[in-house]
Amino acid sequence: MKNRIVINFRPIKRSDIQNYVRWLNNPKANEFIGDGMKVSIKSATKWFNDYLKDRNKFFFIILDEKKAVGFMGLKNISKRNKNAELFICIGEDEYRGRGVGKKAMEWLINYGLDKLKLHKINLGVFEENIIAVKLYKSLGFKIEGKMKDDAFFHGKFHDMLSMAIFNKN
Repeated sequence: MKNRIVINFRPIKRSDIQNYVRWLNNPKANEFIGDGMKVSIKSATKWFNDYLKDRNKFFFIILDEKKAVGFMGLKNISKRNKNAELFICIGEDEYRGRGVGKKAMEWLINYGLDKLKLHKINLGVFEENIIAVKLYKSLGFKIEGKMKDDAFFHGKFHDMLSMAIFNKN
């Protein structure tokens, strides 16, 4: 892999389903998803077909130039309440810890606050995912609350932090 990463974004396409399945089934990529899900091509294809009908979600593929390395998006978008929930997954192991997630999040936050005119973007993150919590705080997210013992995986319960960023305009 080259040292220089050129990050781009594009809407998710049907041809991304195979990568989506591989990423969600990658234990390193989904370590903090929490439900131990295994995704099949069949279930991902159904998910994608449902996604195409849903006007309250925007999914994007994160690219290094033209190579797909992860996905991110906004879901549960409420035009009335001007809020949405953000999520991100860097699916390719060698791209984690190299600033890709930060650049992707900056772009997605700007997309949500500026283009969609959202007032609030929130996310959930497991408290022990220290790297992600630190990243989100560096981007301006604040902890709004903690859900104790919110998920059970790896043989124990985990606390979930609710974090949010607000449009200053």
